[in-house]
Amino acid sequence: MLTVARAEKDQLEQSCSELRQELLKAHGEVKRVSSLLAKVEKDYSYLKEICDHQAEQLSRTSLKLQEKASESGAEIKDMKETIFELEDQVEQHRAVKLHNNQLISELESSVMKLEEQKSDLERQLKTLTKQIKDETEEWRRFQADLQTAVVVANDIKVEAQQELRAVKRRLLEEEEKNARLQKALGDAQARGRWVLAALLTQAAPHR
Repeated sequence: MLTVARAEKDQLEQSCSELRQELLKAHGEVKRVSSLLAKVEKDYSYLKEICDHQAEQLSRTSLKLQEKASESGAEIKDMKETIFELEDQVEQHRAVKLHNNQLISELESSVMKLEEQKSDLERQLKTLTKQIKDETEEWRRFQADLQTAVVVANDIKVEAQQELRAVKRRLLEEEEKNARLQKALGDAQARGRWVLAALLTQAAPHR
């Protein structure tokens, strides 16, 4: 009986040791997942701040280019109106035709330069618009990927916490069972000593 009790005690002690190791491992996993989640949240906040700042700068640049393009269009319109007025004056004042032609040539050159500038500004505006669109789409994909990573990390954390609670519960049950066996073993040992003493007492007068 004592041999069986000792064997059960050794087995329980081994089980308790294994459960403690599982508990330590579960604690480490929960800590690692919590650290990973904190890093992901920090990286998300940092990248969001950078993207917001870049989007604001691109929006301001785009607005300035639109204003310049609008001003160039107005200037072109004014130049063309001036050309028309001068052409009318040429018809009416042939005496100053050479001077007016020179002025018209200069104005036409200015118009061409302004049109080229307008074309360049429109190309820059299209490029910036496409860049904003691409970066916005990339940012949305990043947010979606990050959200998925956070959800997975949370799931891992929840699973680890559930496993930790289960291990704690099993450890408590094993400790309670071990305590009962220890008590039973102590009682058995006490009874054995009492029986041995009684046997010795009975055997003493026959010597």
